Amino acid sequence: MVSSRFLLQGHVDAVYEAAPRKLAFDARTPDEFGAWKAALRQKTLELLGLAGRTPPEAVAAEKLQAVERDGYVEEKYLLDAGEGVGIPAYLLVPRTEPPYRPVLVFHGHNPSVQWILGNYPSAAERESRLKVDNNYAQALAQAGYLVCAVEQRGFGERQTEDGRGSVHENSCRHLAFAYQMAGRNLVGERCWDGMCAIAFLQSRPDVVPGVLGCTGNSGGGTTALWLSAIDERITVSVPGCYLCSFRESIYNLYHCECNYVPGILEWAEMGDLAALIAPRPLRAIAGEQDDIFPINGVREQFGIAARAYELLGAGERCSLGVHPGPHGYNHRLSHEWFGAWLGAGIDNLTGN
Repeated sequence: MVSSRFLLQGHVDAVYEAAPRKLAFDARTPDEFGAWKAALRQKTLELLGLAGRTPPEAVAAEKLQAVERDGYVEEKYLLDAGEGVGIPAYLLVPRTEPPYRPVLVFHGHNPSVQWILGNYPSAAERESRLKVDNNYAQALAQAGYLVCAVEQRGFGERQTEDGRGSVHENSCRHLAFAYQMAGRNLVGERCWDGMCAIAFLQSRPDVVPGVLGCTGNSGGGTTALWLSAIDERITVSVPGCYLCSFRESIYNLYHCECNYVPGILEWAEMGDLAALIAPRPLRAIAGEQDDIFPINGVREQFGIAARAYELLGAGERCSLGVHPGPHGYNHRLSHEWFGAWLGAGIDNLTGN
């Protein structure tokens, strides 16, 4: 029998409480907000391993294939991320007249990007996933947006050999720890891929200039929030099932290794990161019954971001959209927000 005298949960809790969070949001004026934002954003870039790495103004892109889908064309590209890294990016081009309003989309812990494109391996899998609006890239394209869906590092075609000659469902663990040993981390590398995808999108003549939506769910919501916090080219952000206190989620519950950014709690909590998006429109989507991003932690951290928006006189630009279900996306909450702040596509949703 294990003695309670040796258990470490109390110590983990004490470490969280003692973490200084030196750049927690505490601005009282717009000028103070500007100074705080600059300081935390620079620190965030350092923690992500992105300080000194300038996002490309142009990205080499090779079109690999085009497939006719229901209401749009699905084009696959290879984007050059530098350092010999290729990004599989899927561009969903509506069959309507351009210019289009673009949305950058990230998948979560699905086996690959194909799930959010609506390309499921079986009818049973499709039925299961559609219950939680998992095909959100496809749905946005069918609503009239030009969607760029990035396959995230560690999934699908972007895995590593794990040293035993086999490739598993994902390579998150290997990549997360390997990058950390080199002073980087997987959240940062996924954000870098997003920066490259933004450059690709903004170079296209068929998009409306100066506007860009960004969304994702779970692991995709992770990338969407962090990337929106550091990249002002994103003008509307809708992270799904991620915004929550680190203590109530990533810090204390079992999560994939790819979620961890070393040192973040010395400087900030998740609500502080969300506040970096202000005053650009932000809607966080959450499930009332989400068991890995508990709703109490969601509301707590949303409150921090909301204070920043109120300080800037932009309270109407910050929204928490809660659906009654478990961990999952929500088409209605997403399309409603993009329609209001990015510009409406063809809104034919009748779902949740």
